[in-house]
Amino acid sequence: MSAPALEVQGLTVTFADGFRGLVDVDLVVPHGGRLGVVGSSGCGKTTLVRTVLGLLPPGTQVTGTVRVDGREVTGCSERELRSRRGTDIGYVAQDPYAACDPLHRVERHVTEAWTAHRRRPPDGVVAERLSGVGIPDAARRAAQYPHQWSGGMLQRATTVAGTAHEPLLTLADEPTSALDAELSDGLLELLRRTCRSLVLVSHDLALVARHTDEVLVLDGGRVVERGAAGTVLGRPAHEVTRLLVAASTPAPRAASTASAPPSGMPAVRLTGVGRTYASGGSAVPAVRGVDLDVHAGEVVGVVGRSGSGKSTLLRLAAGLEPPDTGRVLLAGADAWPRASRRRVVRPRAGWAMPVFQDPVASLDRRWPLWRTVTEPLVLAGGRLSRAERRRRTAEALADVGLGEVDVDRRPATLSVGQCQRVAVVRALIARPALVVADEPTASLDVDAAAAVAALLRAAADDGAAVLVVSHDEPRLASYADRLVRMADGELT
Repeated sequence: MSAPALEVQGLTVTFADGFRGLVDVDLVVPHGGRLGVVGSSGCGKTTLVRTVLGLLPPGTQVTGTVRVDGREVTGCSERELRSRRGTDIGYVAQDPYAACDPLHRVERHVTEAWTAHRRRPPDGVVAERLSGVGIPDAARRAAQYPHQWSGGMLQRATTVAGTAHEPLLTLADEPTSALDAELSDGLLELLRRTCRSLVLVSHDLALVARHTDEVLVLDGGRVVERGAAGTVLGRPAHEVTRLLVAASTPAPRAASTASAPPSGMPAVRLTGVGRTYASGGSAVPAVRGVDLDVHAGEVVGVVGRSGSGKSTLLRLAAGLEPPDTGRVLLAGADAWPRASRRRVVRPRAGWAMPVFQDPVASLDRRWPLWRTVTEPLVLAGGRLSRAERRRRTAEALADVGLGEVDVDRRPATLSVGQCQRVAVVRALIARPALVVADEPTASLDVDAAAAVAALLRAAADDGAAVLVVSHDEPRLASYADRLVRMADGELT
């Protein structure tokens, strides 16, 4: 009888600071099997993936066994692990921007799937496979840099790279967090075709139910429930699982609770706004002739496929970059009054605050959390002692389920989902007049997503104008006053 694709027995992972990320974990993925791993942010899902890959930080202690196709992974040399990554063990990272070097073109990142093993990619294979995951004009777009791609598009490129050799086992850590539902299913079908066995880490329980055979539920680094996907997610036995399932299906915002139609001067008004980027000697329109008002006290949601121009629209609305055509008015005043459009004019410091799509990169890795979270208060003129800043940070983090997180920790010690919540807290703490949030719940478990949605709704109820881009339309509909849809750079 052949060994399973992945076998984990008695796995305990203890980090250098004494924190145990996993405790006595057992699991088996047979050849051809599809295992879903779910749980709240920080429960150990990514730690499990990194343990199988041999990518844990120095000083981490690992006990137990981890075998891929019968061969032990723990204790292997870096040389042996490197030879197995990509060929035997495929990997799709949770954060596509962090997975890509910003100084290299997307094409190079994909071709490294071959060159890292001293192989030459077949002619035309990169463009062919990028086209296969829905990247338009793939040959030209592959010559661009990661920052020129949307998060969803870049996630598809990293999936192509991670499955280039049809590995025996693929570890996919939140591979669809930046994708709409249609593209998410398409990406999982790609994984099904290009890998022989799969471990899918995801907060999207419906996706896990559709694309896995078995489900493992983690909480605090321990396995609390396991079984057939339909049984665990359809008839959960453990309280943790029941809470996850209950929070995964938000109800639309009731008409009786929605505010009256806004009137008066909007906080943000876009009139005929357009933005075009140069790429490879040609012009690529990202936003075309958009008219949009966002009033104080309302949440406006923007939905649409990856690459449709949603993130560019948010940056234009916040004055983070100038439009090529049209006007952006902030509180009735032109945000770019000079012809050169080199400097934005906002009503006051901290008037607009962003939540970026890449939460890890948006936080200064050198700063403790208390400094990051309270920086907007300082920039707005607040004179706060260190003790006060630490207290305010602890209170704000508790509001998003991070009450147990030490305010002296650095972003690198947090999961992507935890970093996302820190970014949201930072954006809201100084009570800005405008909040623009790009995929604020993409990396969050259902409980944390509900908490963040409630915070954004509360910010609007307190008088802020809130503009949110999200692929999670059901979640967005649960707290937005209205939704607008974007396609090919236009509002439809």
